[in-house]
Amino acid sequence: MGKFQGLEGMNEFGLVSLVQMAADLLNDRLPEAREAARNIVTSIYEAYTRNEEQKQESWQNFCQSSLPPIHAQSMVKITSSP
Repeated sequence: MGKFQGLEGMNEFGLVSLVQMAADLLNDRLPEAREAARNIVTSIYEAYTRNEEQKQESWQNFCQSSLPPIHAQSMVKITSSP
């Protein structure tokens, strides 16, 4: 994931596109694809919320504005689990 490290690299690729791709992979039938998607989501979350005070709220707002409700819910669930 080296190319996408940091929010700048993710923005260059298209942060919304990256999140949408990860959301699609969360529903893939291959466990490896789902695990990779969880890792991508975690990396995006960490970069996106690095300078945010209300991390989870900011992330939830971003997901809700970028994804269908069911996918947004999945993304928020991944980052809120310990």
